[in-house]
Amino acid sequence: MNPDTLENFMILRQIMMRINEITKEINEIYKVFAQNVKLAKSLSTGLDLKKFMPNEEKINFKVLRSNISLTSSHFRHAIRITIALLLGYLVSQLPFLVIGHTYWILITIVAILKPAYSITKQRNLLRFYGTVAGAVIAYVILYYVHINAILFAILLVSMILCFSFLKGRYFWAVLFMTMYVFMSFNFLNPGNVNVIFKDRIVDTIIAGIIAFLVSYIVLPVWEHTQNLDLMKKSAESNLTYFHSVMSKFLNENFDIEDYKVKRKNAIISLANLSDNFQRMISDPKNQQKKLEVVHQFVATSHLITAYTASLSQYAKGNQDYPEIDSESWSKKIESEMNQVSAILNGDKITETLRMDSRLEPEDSSIENLLLKRKTELLENEHFDTRDPNKISHLTELKNIHDVLELIYDVAKEQRKVIEKYRKEEITPPQS
Repeated sequence: MNPDTLENFMILRQIMMRINEITKEINEIYKVFAQNVKLAKSLSTGLDLKKFMPNEEKINFKVLRSNISLTSSHFRHAIRITIALLLGYLVSQLPFLVIGHTYWILITIVAILKPAYSITKQRNLLRFYGTVAGAVIAYVILYYVHINAILFAILLVSMILCFSFLKGRYFWAVLFMTMYVFMSFNFLNPGNVNVIFKDRIVDTIIAGIIAFLVSYIVLPVWEHTQNLDLMKKSAESNLTYFHSVMSKFLNENFDIEDYKVKRKNAIISLANLSDNFQRMISDPKNQQKKLEVVHQFVATSHLITAYTASLSQYAKGNQDYPEIDSESWSKKIESEMNQVSAILNGDKITETLRMDSRLEPEDSSIENLLLKRKTELLENEHFDTRDPNKISHLTELKNIHDVLELIYDVAKEQRKVIEKYRKEEITPPQS
């Protein structure tokens, strides 16, 4: 360590201490999951858990009426399912399609068709690949194996694996489902494997085509239509989360439960926005509107939430940081966040917000402390007598200052992204 590398050592020490703390927390989690009841009770926070649970609306006429409308995604999905099943039934009745087990078409449509086009497209492909792979494997087994005991064992294993993978690994679930269906029909009607193979493949292809066309044509809900609402929610949640953290630095009433609720809301809003963007990537190219700008907003939202979480670690203790100009930093950063919300809502940005964004926080004392520390190192007058389990006050001050600068820079970048988003919305691209 020397005056030139001091700040690098401060950052390294900070990282090592955080890794140590995370390791301890992971160990506690393992102990709780090891059914240590006493430890679980000792770790109880005493929080009102109802505040962290989603609010479930009670079923009444108003809820029913709101769902019987084209504005309801559930109602639109119900119409798509109905039309798809009707088409599937009509196709199965066509006389020139000489196929059996036509009810497989309807079953496959129900399994594939989902409210979002992207999810329907993904499940459609997984269903087709899984069916083909499972049918080929089952065909080979039935062609070469004729011992009923072995076939019955394969049937049982396939059935267990099918329902085991159904929630998380749809391709493998369909593969094993196809295998146990083949085995079952072989026991009912031995030697009929060629017919089952043809029916299963043809029915899956027909159902896949119907599901794809219906999800694309009938009352589709494209992800880009939800971007604006989700961005508004994410920007608002990040603002309230940041304000909750800064309340500790401003010596305001810091409520740990309120802080955790706002943190939860910020993370959920960010997850919804990110998930919507991921689905948008799978939409048709002509429906991926302003994809690059939305991606930039998602990235900056991730960074603001992450940096605010980094800042919050200093708000949970009893330590004070008078050297940080918290009031100026709070106004400066929140002005940028408020500008983002104003632009998203179509409101005008006030001159007060613009002025607050140009504030220069007076954190000069941190530079003086750093200079003093470097002088001590240069003159070899300092002896390291610090507690190895604690981070120095100077290191904490430097890190808080750097995190606040990062949050401001990202918030400013996000404001520019939203200005670009709104400009593209007002001025459509020329052909």
